[in-house]
Amino acid sequence: MSFGRKPKLPYRPPLRSDNLVLRPLERTDAKVVAELAGDWEVARWTSDIPHPYDTKMAREFIDWSQGELASQRRFILAMVARASGELVGIISLTCNGAEEGEIGYWVGRPYQGRGFAGEAAAAVIAMAFDALSLRRVVAACRPDNEPSWRVMEGCGMAYVEAIQRWSVARRETFDLSLYAIDRPIEENSE
Repeated sequence: MSFGRKPKLPYRPPLRSDNLVLRPLERTDAKVVAELAGDWEVARWTSDIPHPYDTKMAREFIDWSQGELASQRRFILAMVARASGELVGIISLTCNGAEEGEIGYWVGRPYQGRGFAGEAAAAVIAMAFDALSLRRVVAACRPDNEPSWRVMEGCGMAYVEAIQRWSVARRETFDLSLYAIDRPIEENSE
């Protein structure tokens, strides 16, 4: 499937940052994904995680995510803490076909407040610009989800506008705040 752009470099996981390894999801992650994403305090802030969420659903999601990664259209990656080897959350980048990608993320409640979302988002934004040559990365969150919009701002994203999106998981429309960052313009050195 082509979206009118050619990556400069093929993306090959994993990505590494100071405290995280971002790697493809594996079937063995299903139990942990179900436990973390199945927590209402995690799921309620997302539009895509149904509640309740069980291990069977997590296995189906992981199988689907592996196909998406193979297509290089959507990159769904486990956030794994380097120090402990524990899966702490998930981050995704969806290439939308207009030289733009959208990130989404969640962190399990026991791991929140440790900077994992911001570190993962910065690594994925860098991948979007450097390896995939996207010109813009966007993200959306509920306006009252201060930790999420603080992550976006911490990655250099700026508020763009209020939007609405239908949630298949909740079967309702959400009000969201859209944030964006453009690829830095390369300066010519003459």
